[in-house]
Amino acid sequence: MTKTLTGTLKDIQILLGKPRKLVGALKYYLSFLNIKEDGKQEIDSDQKNDKIQSIRNGKILWVDVRNPSRKEISELVQKYPFHPLHLEDCMSKGHFPKIEQNSEDKYLFLLLRFPALNANEESITINQICFFLGKNYLVTVHDSSKDTVSRIFNECKESKEQRKVYIDNSSANLLYTIINQLTDDLTQLLQIILKEVDETEDIVFDDKVSGVYKIGQLRHKILSSRRVIRPLKSLMAEMTTKINKFSSTNLSIYFENIADSIDKAWETLEEARETVDIYKDADFTISSEKTNKTLAVLTILFTFTLPATVIGTFFGMNVLLPGGIEAGSWTFLGKYTTFIIILITGTIPALLMSLYFKKRGWF
Repeated sequence: MTKTLTGTLKDIQILLGKPRKLVGALKYYLSFLNIKEDGKQEIDSDQKNDKIQSIRNGKILWVDVRNPSRKEISELVQKYPFHPLHLEDCMSKGHFPKIEQNSEDKYLFLLLRFPALNANEESITINQICFFLGKNYLVTVHDSSKDTVSRIFNECKESKEQRKVYIDNSSANLLYTIINQLTDDLTQLLQIILKEVDETEDIVFDDKVSGVYKIGQLRHKILSSRRVIRPLKSLMAEMTTKINKFSSTNLSIYFENIADSIDKAWETLEEARETVDIYKDADFTISSEKTNKTLAVLTILFTFTLPATVIGTFFGMNVLLPGGIEAGSWTFLGKYTTFIIILITGTIPALLMSLYFKKRGWF
C-alpha cells in the first residue's frame, strides 16, 4: 500500500526526532515537486488556469495575468516575492501611476495607465497595466485579453522569432518593448484626436450646423488623455535611472526616447486643448450672434405692430369713438372706411420707425 505524503513526513519526523516545524518545511519544499498526498503528480497551475499564461525564452520568463481574481493573485504570492500592497494595487482600479522598488532590489513594480479609444470611438477608456520586473522574469497584470499586451504575448507565443525580438536575453528589454508599443498606440490615438480637431473646425464655422456636442465630446477625450499622460512624464524620467539594475545592457537611452515621445504627446494635447477652447469660444460667439439676429428680427416685427395694437386696443374698449359701433361707422370711403383708416393709422408709424431704425443702422 502506497503511503501518503503526510504519512511519509511523519516517518521522517520520527526518524530524525525533530520538531513539527521541520515537517512543515519539508512539505513546503516538496510542494514544488507538484506531488499530491495520494502520490500523483499535479498539473501546473499555469496550465490549468487560462488567466495565467507564461512564455520562456532562454532564462527569461514572461508571465501574463489577464483579468485576475483573488485566486490568481494568491498563486502569484506563492511563486514570487511580491509585496501584498503591490498585488492589492493590481486588483484595485483608479490608482495613480507609480514606480516602486523594494528595499532588497528583488523586483521593480510599475503601475501604468494608458488611454485607448473604445470600440465605437465615441469616448476614451483608461487601461491599467501592472508590471513586476525581476532579473529573469516579467509579470504583467491587466484586464483585457484584446489589448496591446495580449497581442504581444500571443505573437511571442506563436512565433519563436518574435520571442527573440521582443524578449531577447533580458526581462528589461521585454518591458521596454511593451511600453514602446503602448506609446506607439498613444501616438495613433493622438492622430485620431487631431483629425477630429480638423473636422471640428469645419463644423464650428458652418453656421448651419451646431458644434456644441462635437466640441464637448472632443474636449472630454483630450482631458481624459491629459489626465493619464501627465503622470507618465515623470514616471518615464524616473524609469531611466532604475531600469539598468535589471538589465545587462544600458537601456536608459531607450526609455529616454519613450520619455521624449510622451513629452511630444503632452505638447500635442496641450495644442489640441487650446485649439478646442478657441473653437468653443468661436462656436459660442457664432451661436450668440445667430440668436441676437433672430431676436433682433422678432423685436423689430413686434415693434412695427405696436401702433396697430394700440389703436386696436382703443377701439376694442367699451367707449364711444369715431368710427366705432356705438357712434356709427364712417362710410365716406365706403363700407370699410373705418378699417382702412385704422390700417393707415397703424402703417404710417411703422414706416416712420423703419426709416429711423435704418438711419441709426439697427438693420
